[in-house]
Amino acid sequence: MDLRQLQLFRRIVAEGSFSRAAAALGIAQPALSRQVRALEEELGIRLLHRNGRGVSPTEEGRRFAEAVAPVLDDLDRVREEAMAAQGVARGKLRVAMPPSVAAALGPALMRHLRAEMPEVELNLRDGFTGTIHEWLTRGEVDIAVLNPMRRSAAVKTEPLYDAHLFLIYARGDIRVAKLLTPSGEISLADVASLPLLLPGRHHGMRREVAVALSSAGLIAQIEDVDSLSGVKHMVAEGLGYTLFAWDAVSLEIEAGALAAARVCAPVLLHGFVLGTSAEVSPAIRAVVRFLREEVRRRIADGRLRGSLN
Repeated sequence: MDLRQLQLFRRIVAEGSFSRAAAALGIAQPALSRQVRALEEELGIRLLHRNGRGVSPTEEGRRFAEAVAPVLDDLDRVREEAMAAQGVARGKLRVAMPPSVAAALGPALMRHLRAEMPEVELNLRDGFTGTIHEWLTRGEVDIAVLNPMRRSAAVKTEPLYDAHLFLIYARGDIRVAKLLTPSGEISLADVASLPLLLPGRHHGMRREVAVALSSAGLIAQIEDVDSLSGVKHMVAEGLGYTLFAWDAVSLEIEAGALAAARVCAPVLLHGFVLGTSAEVSPAIRAVVRFLREEVRRRIADGRLRGSLN
């Protein structure tokens, strides 16, 4: 039994297929099969069930995988620290962002990692900020872009930026057209007169909107819709209006399905912070530094509609 065999076995279990594991690892499938057979013979147990759909661990294989996982994880951390000591960040990195931020920063982050940090394996996911906060506190992601309305002692945060919020409406909507200012903006009071479709009360943006409405002495008709794609379709079909940062709906705006007007008097801002878990690796520090620099560049050249906070 050697370390390579254990690593190969773990990858096969994770992929659920010899062919997918071979493709991911860049080795021939027959060679991978031989390594597993050799491991099974040495241990004297059958590790995998083979079937037409792929493979799954036997009961003995499952217990073996659970037993070796901590050892392999420790070795991965030692390897990452050794690489970091040489100035090379590596390892798996799980990043979560709201859709608007992922649309704006996701491609740039991917290009940066491929060019400057090829040893870092990125897993990028998006969701509403309330959900992302739960992912981070449960240790399911390493870096999260969050709303500052949600706080936890288990999460370390630092300011990122404030995004301008826009009223999103169906292209050609006559009701909104009558409310727009000469510069194409819309007041918060006029926004409050429209039927709004917003994320539930546990989401940061909804809380920010509620605070702004209360401060202005306004009451709005709001229905909860916790689906980004769903609310876009509802707005496009004229079932209501919503509020988003520009980047969350930029593709639909460019395609002509939706339109947007910046909220003014007062300007509505959706704040974002960078959150990390307690253990911060060299890869995490490098990516946090890149994200802050990229936000600064995009706000300066107008690609990101907001301000530094």
